[in-house]
Amino acid sequence: MAQSKFIDGDRIRKAHSVRQVEPIFQLLATGLVQIPELRYIKIFPERLTASNVLSDDGKNNPVVQVRGDGLVGVELVIDRSTQVVQFYAITSAIKGCGRQMVEAVIGATPEDWRLAVVLDWSGGFWQRMKQDYPRIVVF
Repeated sequence: MAQSKFIDGDRIRKAHSVRQVEPIFQLLATGLVQIPELRYIKIFPERLTASNVLSDDGKNNPVVQVRGDGLVGVELVIDRSTQVVQFYAITSAIKGCGRQMVEAVIGATPEDWRLAVVLDWSGGFWQRMKQDYPRIVVF
């Protein structure tokens, strides 16, 4: 099977376990690649991660560690059966990048899909995003 043209192997990669990249993953990756700070994007079977740093464990996965020193990143859990994109983790050491990542995900997510934050311990970030972007449901 031929690799999708949008997967360049430099900024956008896919896990070996991903046989075919579903359209929602392509939309989200294409939206996030517009943020220069997100140097690495990787597609997994049920999630997508994007970050400015790769892990040093030999797997070269984008690192998304909340409140990580110098990190900019987002991890999304995608449930195709219920059409939900969940913000699992988001971190930004650069002011404004958190909002940019949220805007990129919202812009890339089809209108008939839902956007969710299941656990909010941000100290107000998600309440502000929910106010500015009513599509986001915060539990």
